[in-house]
Amino acid sequence: MKNTGDSKDIFWKEYEKLPDAIKEALFSEENFKIVSDICEVNGVTGEDSKSELMKYVGRTLMGKLPIKDFFVTLELEMDMETNKAKTISREIDRKIFSGLRIALNKIYSLNIAENKIVSDNKKNKDGIEIPVPSKSEYKDPYKEPLI
Repeated sequence: MKNTGDSKDIFWKEYEKLPDAIKEALFSEENFKIVSDICEVNGVTGEDSKSELMKYVGRTLMGKLPIKDFFVTLELEMDMETNKAKTISREIDRKIFSGLRIALNKIYSLNIAENKIVSDNKKNKDGIEIPVPSKSEYKDPYKEPLI
């Protein structure tokens, strides 16, 4: 189990890397009000449910939960009815995420670049990787000289 102090340290280190617009949005009273109002309109009235929804909004803003997975997360993790989850996620996307789209794209492209494993190896029909030599290692025995 993680030490709470370590989790806080990790959060603040990641927070410092975020664009200013995202930093402001994470602790924005206006965004909290927007989420709260969306909850009320859609019948999500419990404070625990609102807090949990804000947690997922925060994870999305920090690049931990892709926007495309936001609706499914609400549906599965919060046990929401599908149409309600779609409606809430659409409203949050329209009222919060859309205004931060450029900053969010930067965060997500950085996360993808940091986590991406690039492999030029090919797989055969059985799914076994076959190493492909780099261009400097590959000699074409049929290469004819150009005249």
